[in-house]
Amino acid sequence: MTEKAKIEKQWTTLAGYEAEVFTLPMGHRCGYVTVPEGHPCADKEYNELRVDVHGGLTFGEGRKFGFDCAHLYDAKDPELMSKEYRKVYEMWPSLRGPEGTVKTLEFCVAECEKLAAQLKELA
Repeated sequence: MTEKAKIEKQWTTLAGYEAEVFTLPMGHRCGYVTVPEGHPCADKEYNELRVDVHGGLTFGEGRKFGFDCAHLYDAKDPELMSKEYRKVYEMWPSLRGPEGTVKTLEFCVAECEKLAAQLKELA
């Protein structure tokens, strides 16, 4: 598959941290929050942080931490899929996995806001 992740939304959270929601060619979204320089969580391993976010933290690099919406019962959104992946998805229904719900942009924005607030509390 040649297509890459695309930024769906970037903003400054209510906690004052930069955030972004990406869409992935397989039909899922991911959310990321970037802490400011000097933040005590910067450069920590994401699995060291105790925060409550959808599916738990699944990414941490430098000052950026994030989660994905590609867990069991997170449905793929065909509207987000690359043309290449959609062809495969339509040809092979078994790739759809169990019934689930698509995590919307609004859901991911709310999760990023929740993550940012928790990271600010850890500062």
